[in-house]
This record gives sequence, structure tokens and C-alpha cells, in this order.
Amino acid sequence: MKIKKFSPCKVNLMLAITGVREDGFHDLISLVTPTKFGDDLETELLPDVATADILSCDLEGVPCDESNLVIKAAKLFRQATGLEKYFKFDLEKRTPAGAGLGGGSSNGAIALASMNELCGKPLSTRQLEKIAAELGSDCPLFLTGTPVVMRGRGEKVFPLYGDAREYISMLKLLIFKPDFSINTGWAYSQMRANPSVYLDKDYAESRISEWLENPNITGIPLINNMQVEAFKKYPALEIILEEVREKFRVPAIMSGSGSACFAIVNDLDEAKTQELEKFIKKNLGESCFIARG
Repeated sequence: MKIKKFSPCKVNLMLAITGVREDGFHDLISLVTPTKFGDDLETELLPDVATADILSCDLEGVPCDESNLVIKAAKLFRQATGLEKYFKFDLEKRTPAGAGLGGGSSNGAIALASMNELCGKPLSTRQLEKIAAELGSDCPLFLTGTPVVMRGRGEKVFPLYGDAREYISMLKLLIFKPDFSINTGWAYSQMRANPSVYLDKDYAESRISEWLENPNITGIPLINNMQVEAFKKYPALEIILEEVREKFRVPAIMSGSGSACFAIVNDLDEAKTQELEKFIKKNLGESCFIARG
């Protein structure tokens, strides 16, 4: 038996890092949406004689050993269910690594959902979310398939409904990533060393609440205080975002810990969107990754 599922990446429309927790993780408040762009993961339940999971990926350089969240997910699934089941995973990878787009987290979460389905759904949604949180802070959101507000270290996920969900689903995103990556651990360590960049929790909550009370496309609180330290080391990101906003009159920020950024291009027609793509490649290089989400 096998199933194939779409594994979307995500963008943080708002990301407020508010401080360090006692457990060493960071507290955050984030408005996040899965994108229409991502990977495909095929999961196959292996015969009972199997004693190991198998992961293959079509993109060179992606680790297929136990460091991959897909394999880690399989191990956690067995521990949670007590089932000695093993799986074969075929990953069609499009989301770049080191981008702040949650590609690996999505793969791990989708692997969990796929294994659970293949085994007759022994785990509830709540149990899956708990396991996903063990995989990584970004993982639980991918189990919802909808825009969410995340709190805690990311494990507290609140799906959006009604107008808020509808407006976010209407967003047209142009995602772009230069040929350099930003290490997430480094990004958080820089914030820890410079606590003045943390955002006030009450301020962040008020911005989310204001938008949820009157959701619309133009009023989304596009905030990401992880940009502060990232821009110090990678000023090209700040420059390109400023130029995109000024020249094309569209909102644009960095997603997550970077280095991927995105622009909301609802107000651009196809010709102007293509012009923006050419502009980005001209300034960041032809090797710059671009996708529509």
C-alpha cells in the first residue's frame, strides 16, 4: 500500500520572537500560511519482514539517513503506536534548504500523517500534533493544511476560520531565495545575544487581534524581527526588499529565519509579476530560487 501527498512549504506573514523560554527555546507569535508550492512525498508500507525505513530523494545533497525528519518521524511513529511497521519514502524535493520555508518540517509532518493513514489511523490528530512538536517547532502547523496562528515555541497551533482564512487563501505570493542560506540556530543565537531585538508580547498579540477582528489583504501585520540580525550579516536581503517595495509597490519581507523572502503580488498583473522576477534575478543572480506560492 502506498499514498502520495503534497508537502507544502510555508511563509510567516507575521513572526514575532518575544523572548527565551526556560527550556532554551524561544517564545513566538506567528501568523503562518502553507503555500501552493512545495514537495511531494510518496509513502509505502513495507512488508512485515522489513526491518528498516528507506528514504530516497530526487534532489542531490538532501540527506536520506536518520538526520532527515522523515526518518525521524517514522521512528517516533513506531514509538507512539507500538507498531513494528517500516516504510519506504520517495521525496520529490522542490523547496530549498536553509530558506526559512519549513520544507523539512513539512516533509516530517506529512510523513506522520501518511504513516497514520496507511496503518488505519491509530493516532488521533492531537497525538499526531504532539509527535510533530517533538520533530520540530514548525512541524505541527503542516498537519492542519490551513493558515494558523502559532504560539509557544510553535507547538500551539490555532487554525484560522471564516474571513481570516479566506483572505489569506487569496494571497498571491512570489517567493525568492538567494543562493546563500541562513542557519536557524545561528539566527536564534544572535537574537539571544542581542535581546533588544525581541518584540513585546502584548504588542504582537494586539497586532494579531486587530487583524483578526477586521481581516483583509492589505492590513496583514507583516512583521519579522528575525530580519534585524539577518540583515546585519546579509545586507543584500535588506537592500533587495527595499527595492522591491519601492519599485513595484508591493509588500515584501523575509520569511522565518531566512534567507527566503516573499512579496505579496495580488496587485500585479502577469507582465508586471514577470518583470519583478527578472528584477530579483538581476539583483540576486540567476541562481536565485523563485517560486509562486
